[in-house]
Amino acid sequence: MSTRQQALATAQVYIKRFYTKNEIRHTNPYLVLTTAFYLACKMEECPQHIRFVVGEARSLWPEFITPDVSKLGECEFSLISEMNSQLIVHHPYRTLSELQPELSLTSDEVALAWSVINDHYLTDLPLLYAPHVIAVMAIIVAVVFKPSSGNFHGSAAPVLAGAMRDGGMNALAALGDRTGSGPPPKIQKLISWLAESEVDIKGVIECTQELVSLYEVWEQYSEKTCKELLGRMVKTKNLDK
Repeated sequence: MSTRQQALATAQVYIKRFYTKNEIRHTNPYLVLTTAFYLACKMEECPQHIRFVVGEARSLWPEFITPDVSKLGECEFSLISEMNSQLIVHHPYRTLSELQPELSLTSDEVALAWSVINDHYLTDLPLLYAPHVIAVMAIIVAVVFKPSSGNFHGSAAPVLAGAMRDGGMNALAALGDRTGSGPPPKIQKLISWLAESEVDIKGVIECTQELVSLYEVWEQYSEKTCKELLGRMVKTKNLDK
Protein backbone atom coordinates (compact mmCIF):
# COMPACT_ATOMS: atom_id res chain seq x y z
CA MET A 1 0.00 0.00 0.00
CA SER A 2 1.38 3.38 -0.97
CA THR A 3 0.48 6.59 0.81
CA ARG A 4 1.95 9.97 1.69
CA GLN A 5 4.86 10.06 4.14
CA GLN A 6 3.04 12.71 6.18
CA ALA A 7 0.10 10.35 6.72
CA LEU A 8 2.46 7.71 8.10
CA ALA A 9 4.05 10.29 10.40
CA THR A 10 0.64 11.43 11.63
CA ALA A 11 -0.32 7.81 12.34
CA GLN A 12 2.82 7.35 14.43
CA VAL A 13 1.99 10.43 16.49
CA TYR A 14 -1.56 9.16 17.02
CA ILE A 15 -0.19 5.87 18.33
CA LYS A 16 2.12 7.65 20.76
CA ARG A 17 -0.65 9.92 22.00
CA PHE A 18 -2.96 6.93 22.50
CA TYR A 19 -0.40 4.99 24.50
CA THR A 20 0.31 7.90 26.82
CA LYS A 21 -3.13 7.13 28.28
CA ASN A 22 -3.44 3.39 27.69
CA GLU A 23 -1.27 0.42 28.65
CA ILE A 24 -0.15 -1.55 25.64
CA ARG A 25 -0.79 -4.83 27.46
CA HIS A 26 -4.53 -4.05 27.53
CA THR A 27 -4.78 -3.44 23.78
CA ASN A 28 -4.22 -5.17 20.48
CA PRO A 29 -1.36 -3.01 19.15
CA TYR A 30 -1.85 -4.34 15.63
CA LEU A 31 -5.45 -3.10 15.59
CA VAL A 32 -4.41 0.24 17.10
CA LEU A 33 -1.70 0.64 14.45
CA THR A 34 -4.12 -0.19 11.64
CA THR A 35 -6.73 2.21 13.01
CA ALA A 36 -4.20 5.02 13.45
CA PHE A 37 -3.13 4.60 9.84
CA TYR A 38 -6.74 4.62 8.61
CA LEU A 39 -7.58 7.74 10.62
CA ALA A 40 -4.36 9.54 9.65
CA CYS A 41 -5.03 8.95 5.95
CA LYS A 42 -8.42 10.64 6.33
CA MET A 43 -6.93 13.58 8.22
CA GLU A 44 -4.12 14.05 5.69
CA GLU A 45 -6.59 14.02 2.80
CA CYS A 46 -5.43 10.75 1.26
CA PRO A 47 -8.23 8.47 2.51
CA GLN A 48 -8.18 4.70 2.09
CA HIS A 49 -11.31 2.53 2.09
CA ILE A 50 -11.79 0.76 5.40
CA ARG A 51 -12.10 -2.67 3.78
CA PHE A 52 -8.89 -2.11 1.84
CA VAL A 53 -7.02 -1.10 5.02
CA VAL A 54 -8.34 -4.12 6.92
CA GLY A 55 -7.44 -6.40 4.01
CA GLU A 56 -3.88 -5.08 3.89
CA ALA A 57 -3.54 -5.42 7.67
CA ARG A 58 -4.79 -9.01 7.52
CA SER A 59 -2.21 -9.83 4.85
CA LEU A 60 0.48 -8.71 7.32
CA TRP A 61 -0.98 -9.94 10.62
CA PRO A 62 -3.75 -12.47 9.82
CA GLU A 63 -3.71 -13.88 13.34
CA PHE A 64 -4.28 -10.48 14.99
CA ILE A 65 -6.67 -8.65 12.64
CA THR A 66 -10.21 -9.96 12.11
CA PRO A 67 -12.07 -9.47 8.79
CA ASP A 68 -14.82 -7.64 10.71
CA VAL A 69 -14.37 -3.97 9.73
CA SER A 70 -16.59 -2.88 12.62
CA LYS A 71 -13.69 -3.64 14.98
CA LEU A 72 -11.61 -0.98 13.27
CA GLY A 73 -14.54 1.43 13.40
CA GLU A 74 -14.93 0.90 17.14
CA CYS A 75 -11.19 1.37 17.66
CA GLU A 76 -11.32 4.57 15.60
CA PHE A 77 -13.88 6.11 17.97
CA SER A 78 -11.76 5.07 20.94
CA LEU A 79 -8.65 6.58 19.37
CA ILE A 80 -10.41 9.87 18.66
CA SER A 81 -11.82 9.96 22.19
CA GLU A 82 -8.47 9.28 23.87
CA MET A 83 -6.89 12.12 21.87
CA ASN A 84 -9.76 14.47 22.79
CA SER A 85 -10.48 14.92 19.07
CA GLN A 86 -7.18 16.79 18.65
CA LEU A 87 -6.30 15.22 15.32
CA ILE A 88 -4.31 17.95 13.57
CA VAL A 89 -0.58 17.22 13.69
CA HIS A 90 2.16 19.63 12.61
CA HIS A 91 5.30 18.06 11.19
CA PRO A 92 8.92 19.24 10.72
CA TYR A 93 8.93 18.55 6.97
CA ARG A 94 7.57 21.98 6.06
CA THR A 95 10.19 23.78 8.16
CA LEU A 96 12.91 21.71 6.50
CA SER A 97 11.69 22.70 3.04
CA GLU A 98 11.48 26.37 4.02
CA LEU A 99 15.00 26.40 5.47
CA GLN A 100 16.66 24.65 2.55
CA PRO A 101 17.32 27.79 0.46
CA GLU A 102 18.06 29.96 3.49
CA LEU A 103 20.77 27.60 4.76
CA SER A 104 21.98 26.57 1.28
CA LEU A 105 21.36 22.90 1.93
CA THR A 106 22.33 20.42 -0.78
CA SER A 107 19.90 17.79 -2.04
CA ASP A 108 21.85 15.11 -0.15
CA GLU A 109 21.65 17.08 3.09
CA VAL A 110 17.91 17.59 2.66
CA ALA A 111 17.41 13.89 1.91
CA LEU A 112 19.40 12.90 4.99
CA ALA A 113 17.58 15.44 7.18
CA TRP A 114 14.26 14.11 5.86
CA SER A 115 15.33 10.58 6.84
CA VAL A 116 16.30 11.80 10.32
CA ILE A 117 12.84 13.32 10.71
CA ASN A 118 11.32 10.00 9.66
CA ASP A 119 13.40 8.20 12.29
CA HIS A 120 12.57 10.58 15.12
CA TYR A 121 8.96 9.35 15.08
CA LEU A 122 10.27 6.14 16.66
CA THR A 123 11.10 8.14 19.79
CA ASP A 124 9.05 10.32 22.15
CA LEU A 125 10.46 13.50 20.59
CA PRO A 126 7.26 14.36 18.62
CA LEU A 127 5.45 14.66 21.96
CA LEU A 128 8.18 16.69 23.68
CA TYR A 129 9.51 19.25 21.20
CA ALA A 130 8.06 21.64 18.64
CA PRO A 131 8.33 20.62 14.96
CA HIS A 132 10.72 23.48 14.15
CA VAL A 133 13.16 22.27 16.84
CA ILE A 134 13.07 18.78 15.33
CA ALA A 135 13.66 20.21 11.85
CA VAL A 136 16.68 22.21 13.02
CA MET A 137 18.05 19.13 14.77
CA ALA A 138 17.67 17.12 11.56
CA ILE A 139 19.45 19.82 9.56
CA ILE A 140 22.33 19.95 12.04
CA VAL A 141 22.69 16.18 12.00
CA ALA A 142 22.67 16.17 8.19
CA VAL A 143 25.28 18.92 7.92
CA VAL A 144 27.59 17.79 10.74
CA PHE A 145 27.46 14.02 10.31
CA LYS A 146 26.80 13.59 6.59
CA PRO A 147 29.01 10.83 5.14
CA SER A 148 30.97 11.59 2.01
CA SER A 149 28.73 9.30 -0.04
CA GLY A 150 25.72 7.06 0.30
CA ASN A 151 22.00 6.68 -0.30
CA PHE A 152 20.17 8.80 2.25
CA HIS A 153 16.62 7.80 1.37
CA GLY A 154 14.62 5.69 3.84
CA SER A 155 16.10 5.37 7.30
CA ALA A 156 19.17 7.39 8.23
CA ALA A 157 20.26 4.83 10.83
CA PRO A 158 22.72 2.85 8.65
CA VAL A 159 24.74 5.91 7.64
CA LEU A 160 24.52 7.88 10.87
CA ALA A 161 24.76 5.38 13.72
CA GLY A 162 28.52 4.96 13.56
CA ALA A 163 29.27 8.60 12.77
CA MET A 164 27.22 9.92 15.67
CA ARG A 165 28.60 7.39 18.13
CA ASP A 166 32.29 7.49 17.23
CA GLY A 167 33.07 11.07 18.15
CA GLY A 168 30.45 12.93 16.20
CA MET A 169 28.86 14.30 19.37
CA ASN A 170 31.99 16.33 19.95
CA ALA A 171 31.07 18.40 16.92
CA LEU A 172 27.87 19.50 18.66
CA ALA A 173 29.95 21.42 21.19
CA ALA A 174 30.40 23.96 18.43
CA LEU A 175 26.72 24.83 18.63
CA GLY A 176 27.26 26.31 22.06
CA ASP A 177 30.19 28.38 20.87
CA ARG A 178 28.72 31.63 19.59
CA THR A 179 32.13 33.24 19.28
CA GLY A 180 32.49 31.54 15.91
CA SER A 181 35.89 29.92 16.47
CA GLY A 182 36.64 26.49 15.20
CA PRO A 183 33.78 25.07 13.11
CA PRO A 184 34.00 24.64 9.32
CA PRO A 185 32.38 27.41 7.20
CA LYS A 186 29.08 25.63 6.61
CA ILE A 187 28.67 24.79 10.29
CA GLN A 188 29.71 28.34 11.15
CA LYS A 189 26.93 29.64 8.91
CA LEU A 190 24.49 27.36 10.70
CA ILE A 191 25.69 28.59 14.09
CA SER A 192 25.24 32.21 13.04
CA TRP A 193 21.74 31.51 11.82
CA LEU A 194 20.89 29.70 15.08
CA ALA A 195 22.15 32.63 17.14
CA GLU A 196 19.98 35.07 15.22
CA SER A 197 16.92 32.82 15.13
CA GLU A 198 16.82 32.26 18.91
CA VAL A 199 15.98 28.59 18.43
CA ASP A 200 16.28 26.54 21.65
CA ILE A 201 19.81 25.16 21.17
CA LYS A 202 19.62 23.14 24.38
CA GLY A 203 16.48 21.47 23.05
CA VAL A 204 18.17 20.77 19.73
CA ILE A 205 21.12 19.08 21.46
CA GLU A 206 18.82 17.04 23.69
CA CYS A 207 16.94 15.88 20.58
CA THR A 208 20.23 14.89 18.96
CA GLN A 209 21.28 12.90 22.01
CA GLU A 210 17.94 11.08 21.96
CA LEU A 211 18.55 10.22 18.32
CA VAL A 212 21.97 8.80 19.21
CA SER A 213 20.28 6.57 21.80
CA LEU A 214 17.76 5.43 19.19
CA TYR A 215 20.45 4.41 16.73
CA GLU A 216 22.36 2.55 19.43
CA VAL A 217 19.24 0.54 20.32
CA TRP A 218 18.44 0.09 16.62
CA GLU A 219 21.65 -1.86 16.05
CA GLN A 220 20.52 -4.46 18.60
CA TYR A 221 16.82 -4.50 17.71
CA SER A 222 15.31 -7.86 16.79
CA GLU A 223 12.02 -7.61 14.92
CA LYS A 224 11.42 -11.34 15.31
CA THR A 225 11.73 -11.21 19.09
CA CYS A 226 9.50 -8.15 19.31
CA LYS A 227 6.79 -9.82 17.22
CA GLU A 228 6.94 -12.96 19.35
CA LEU A 229 6.50 -10.96 22.56
CA LEU A 230 3.60 -8.93 21.18
CA GLY A 231 1.98 -12.06 19.78
CA ARG A 232 2.08 -13.86 23.11
CA MET A 233 0.71 -10.81 24.90
CA VAL A 234 -2.22 -10.38 22.51
CA LYS A 235 -3.17 -14.05 22.42
CA THR A 236 -2.85 -14.53 26.18
CA LYS A 237 -5.43 -11.83 26.80
CA ASN A 238 -7.61 -12.83 23.82
CA LEU A 239 -7.27 -9.33 22.37
CA ASP A 240 -7.21 -10.68 18.82
CA LYS A 241 -10.92 -11.60 18.85
